[in-house]
Amino acid sequence: MDSQNLLSRIAEKTKEQSEANLEDIEQFLTFSIDGEMFGIRLLLVHEILKPVFITRLPNVEEYILGVINLRGEIIPIIDLKKRFSGSSTDLSPPSRIIVVMLKEKRCGILVDEVKQVVKVNRFQISDAIDDLSLNYNKMVESVSRYDENLILNLGLDQIIEFVNSGK
Repeated sequence: MDSQNLLSRIAEKTKEQSEANLEDIEQFLTFSIDGEMFGIRLLLVHEILKPVFITRLPNVEEYILGVINLRGEIIPIIDLKKRFSGSSTDLSPPSRIIVVMLKEKRCGILVDEVKQVVKVNRFQISDAIDDLSLNYNKMVESVSRYDENLILNLGLDQIIEFVNSGK
């Protein structure tokens, strides 16, 4: 009987510890743009698409590629490589469109390659510093360490704000 109680107490304690550990973990979808590793909070990712036909729009910023029709919903597509460095993303077999959702708005982000979903402990995530490159500083909300890599975690508030305001 004592061993049964001991086992149940150990099981409860293990369950409590694993629940506490889950609260300390953030998940990011990682992808590359021009050789740099970026991440987006996984909860904000709606879906990942292979590149489809993009309808160009007149009189928009050049990093806004246009719009796509996704099951009856019109979604703007932006090229972050164009936004960051001024050069366009070359479509290749690993290129993808990441459809993200924030505050009931959807936006597609064209990336060179989707890498993987990573789990990062909160203590390995640092707020972005203002001295970060001018190309990134308004859109990178944090930097995290995963294995030997640094991941620039994008703040979708700023990305969608850029698309809506045309800045």
